[in-house]
Amino acid sequence: MPKTQATPDAPQDTGALRRGLAVIEVLVESIRPLTLHEVAEAVKLTDSTVHRILQSLMEADYVMRDASGKRYHAASKALGSLTMYHPLQILRRDAFEPLRLLRKQTELTSSLVVFIGNERLVVDISGVSGVLTPYYETQLRNPLHVAVSGKILLLNRSPKEQHELLGDGPYEALTPSTITDPEAFQQELEQIVVRGYSTNLDENFIGFSAIGAVVTCGPDQVLGCVMLAGSSTEFTPDTIAEWGKILQDQARLISFSQGARATYNMFSQ
Repeated sequence: MPKTQATPDAPQDTGALRRGLAVIEVLVESIRPLTLHEVAEAVKLTDSTVHRILQSLMEADYVMRDASGKRYHAASKALGSLTMYHPLQILRRDAFEPLRLLRKQTELTSSLVVFIGNERLVVDISGVSGVLTPYYETQLRNPLHVAVSGKILLLNRSPKEQHELLGDGPYEALTPSTITDPEAFQQELEQIVVRGYSTNLDENFIGFSAIGAVVTCGPDQVLGCVMLAGSSTEFTPDTIAEWGKILQDQARLISFSQGARATYNMFSQ
């Protein structure tokens, strides 16, 4: 009896894809080339299985060996998969000067976040030496109710969508300052609309705060937000009011950029 041909969506194909992506993720995040055994340990697979995966990834130009031939690292195709004229790349270049000015004026870490569906992607960051920074990965995974970007994202969702994203209260308390009551959180969202900026004051981490303003491309066309983050000791009522205005000014500049329009058009379809 002839063997059954595997279909594109067969379980073994899905599993192989998942394992391959896991290997790429480990190599992309590593700060040095890794041995075969180190990669295998990281993805919890056998050395022989990872060896086959690495050979396939090298053939596809996603992985390379180092000069010793015994260690592996991500190739340029995996490290920089976007073309130079991808909308996100254009937006990154357009936002460079506004982020630099924000950093210079406030001596805080400035950043630009784009909303892709309900995901929050850090497009660029302008950090100050010696200042705390909240980022390591490009995708923000902290709960929406404790994040400047999360609050701005929620503001642009319907009440039903907000409930689906937040769930029933009380919300998880990460610090004593976290807003856990749904009614109090709705009042917080209403205040953001009134004052024009969102804050996170010790709500995610004690001693670390942030402030942000929405980036739009037109009425009801929310692209993301621009933010400032740093030590909570810097966040006084006066500085918060001052930074809120500065953020809104720079957010408007980014909103009018070619990259902002191209990015919005790409992800709003």
